Amino acid sequence: MNRKWLISIALATTFFANVSVSANETSLQALGQSGKNSFYKTASTQTKPSFPAIYVYSVKTQQFLSLDKARAYLGTLDSQELWKEATINWVKDSAQFNTTNAKLSQAVPAIKFDRDYVIYYDNLPGPMLEQFKAMEPNLIEKDKILKSVLSLQSNSRTYTTY
Repeated sequence: MNRKWLISIALATTFFANVSVSANETSLQALGQSGKNSFYKTASTQTKPSFPAIYVYSVKTQQFLSLDKARAYLGTLDSQELWKEATINWVKDSAQFNTTNAKLSQAVPAIKFDRDYVIYYDNLPGPMLEQFKAMEPNLIEKDKILKSVLSLQSNSRTYTTY
């Protein structure tokens, strides 16, 4: 009886250790409203962010990619028509953004700088997607495709609002 209990504990410990490692290695993480506020406060003088919005930050140069460079980079990640539409329409100008890895890390500790790029996708929560889907065709599908494709990238980490 004692041996079965020890084996159960060992298996449970191994399982939870693996889950913890997997959770830390994910390429997509929601920051929530407070993370969003801290991100914009640190990176931008922009007071009214538009959304949905996608920004690409180079960890190496510690600069946000220009609108054209961000679109070009994201354009290489997938060829689906909805992906192209979303990246063309939702990548926003980041000329007003200026920060460093250290400042961003201090403001939003959840952000990791261990890959080439940090992508911030300022998205809408599920209920709002439902409300706005009449205004933008395929809004929910675009959101799903963005999250799906960005979560699979090995050279970037993506952070969403929701």
